[in-house]
Amino acid sequence: MSYQFVTNNPRLIDKEGAIPVDGTFRDVLVKVRDMVHAGYELISHPLFASSRMMFSPYRTILMGGKLDAPRVEFIEIIENSILSYDNAMARRRRQPEHDDDYAYVDESLFYSALEEIERLRP
Repeated sequence: MSYQFVTNNPRLIDKEGAIPVDGTFRDVLVKVRDMVHAGYELISHPLFASSRMMFSPYRTILMGGKLDAPRVEFIEIIENSILSYDNAMARRRRQPEHDDDYAYVDESLFYSALEEIERLRP
């Protein structure tokens, strides 16, 4: 099964299945929100498990196909994720000197999520 993913990560933006976002982590969240409201399946969680990664300028989110109708649980997850992101970033200063490291970690986590979903969904 093939998946699509929303990303602003320069390490992934040209890969097959990428839905590129020219913008910030928050812009990726907004694009995913728009897709979820249009009925697309949200596969990977919009936020990282580590609060430190919240300060990454890059995010890649795995999406499934379009469903018959938008799912309330996906809408709640993405809307709450945007609020959490906004709250966290209101108290934090960006550190652009770490951008390459953040891009690498985001890419690694994306491939790990992709492997796991392919294992779970034969």
